[in-house]
Amino acid sequence: MKLLFDVTELSYMNENSGHKAGVYYVSLNLLREFLKAEDIEISFYCDYRRYYFAKEVLKHNFNDIELLQEHSFTNRLAGKIIYFANRLPIRIRYALLIASRFYDAYFYRIKKQNLEQLKGFDAYFSPFSLPSKEIETADLKRFRMIHDTIPIMENGMPKSPKDWYYKIYNSINEKDFYLTNSETTKNDVIKYFPFVQNHIKTVYLGANKNFKKTSKMPENLKDINYVFSLCTLGKRKNLEFGIRNFFKFIEKNHIEDLKLVLGGSIWTKYKKELESVLSNFDNSKIILTGYIEESELAKYYSNALCFIYPSLYEGFGLPVLEAMQCGCPVITSNVSSLPEVIGDAGIRINPKSDEEMILAYEKMYFDSNFRENCRIKGLERAKLFSWEKCAKNIIEFIKNTPCE
Repeated sequence: MKLLFDVTELSYMNENSGHKAGVYYVSLNLLREFLKAEDIEISFYCDYRRYYFAKEVLKHNFNDIELLQEHSFTNRLAGKIIYFANRLPIRIRYALLIASRFYDAYFYRIKKQNLEQLKGFDAYFSPFSLPSKEIETADLKRFRMIHDTIPIMENGMPKSPKDWYYKIYNSINEKDFYLTNSETTKNDVIKYFPFVQNHIKTVYLGANKNFKKTSKMPENLKDINYVFSLCTLGKRKNLEFGIRNFFKFIEKNHIEDLKLVLGGSIWTKYKKELESVLSNFDNSKIILTGYIEESELAKYYSNALCFIYPSLYEGFGLPVLEAMQCGCPVITSNVSSLPEVIGDAGIRINPKSDEEMILAYEKMYFDSNFRENCRIKGLERAKLFSWEKCAKNIIEFIKNTPCE
C-alpha cells in the first residue's frame, strides 16, 4: 500500500511553542510506528504554509523519505513569507496567518503538477491537518484524526475563514473517513456530523516507552516536594482552579514543604491572564518550567507527589496516561474522555468543585498507602494503551476500508 502521511504538525519540531504539544506528539509517535510496517510505502505531504519548515525538519530527521513538492508558485511564495517571518513580532505573524486563511478560502487554485504527483497513492492519512484541494480532488481514500470538538462546543460552527478552525470542521464530509482518540470524541463528532456515523472509528492513543519510573530528579527541582501539572497553559485546562485550590489546601493544613510545578508552553493570548491569576498568590510556592523536552518529562512525573489535570474537556488526555506509566498518582476530572483513560487508577473530581479538589489534594498528601495503590493501579492501567496498538488499528482501518 502506498500511503501519503501528512507531516504538517511535525513541522513544529524545532519550535518550543504551544503547537509542540499533544497533536504534535501524536503525529510523531504514529509516524514512528507506521515506518515499522513492512507492507506500507510512505511518502510525506505538508500544507504549503508549513512547507519550508517541514523541509528543514525532515532533512535532519527523515531525509530518506520523499516529501511531495509544492509546484504552485503562489503557494511557495506564501510559504516562504511565513517561513522567513517566523522571527518577526507575533502581530505580524498572526496577520500573515489570517491572510493565508483568506487566500486558502477564496484564491487558492489547484495546480496540475500537484495533482499529477498524487497518482499511484492508495490513501492519505493526516494526524490532524487538513488535506489540500488537490488531495480532496485526487482518487484516493482519505483518513483524518479528529481530536475533539471543543471549538464548536465553545463557539458554535465557524462561519468565517479567519477562524482557525473554519476548515477543520467545515471540511468534514460523508466521503472521507475519520478517527477519534476516545469514545467521547467519537460521540461528539457524530452529534455534530451525523453523516459520518459509518465512517468513523475510535483508536486510543499511547505513551512512549521512555515514560517510565525513574529516580533521577529534574535539575531545577532537587530536594523539592511538589505537585506537578503539564499542559499548554490555556483557559480550558482549568489551571486557575488547580492553583486556587492548591493554596486553599496548603493554607488549610498549614503545609510549608510543598510546591506546585506548572509545566508547558504558554499561548501568548493567555500570558497576561495567567500572570493576573498568579499575582493573587505566593509565587514562591509556584514553579513555572516553560516547555519541557519529552526526554526530561519522565523525571517530572516520577518524582512528583501527584499529577493534577483538572481539565474541563479533553479529547483524550495524554499527560494522564504518561503520568500513570511513570507510576505517578493522578488527580483528574470526571468529565469528557478522562474517565476512559484513568479508569479507577486515581482520583476523579468535578472540575468545578473546590471542595472535591481540596479533598483530593489532602488524600494524596496525607495517605501514602493510597498513593501507592494509585501508583500500582496506574501502571497496570497504562498497559492497556500503546502507540503500537494505536498505529496497528489505524493501519487496519485504512487497509480494510473499501474505496467508495
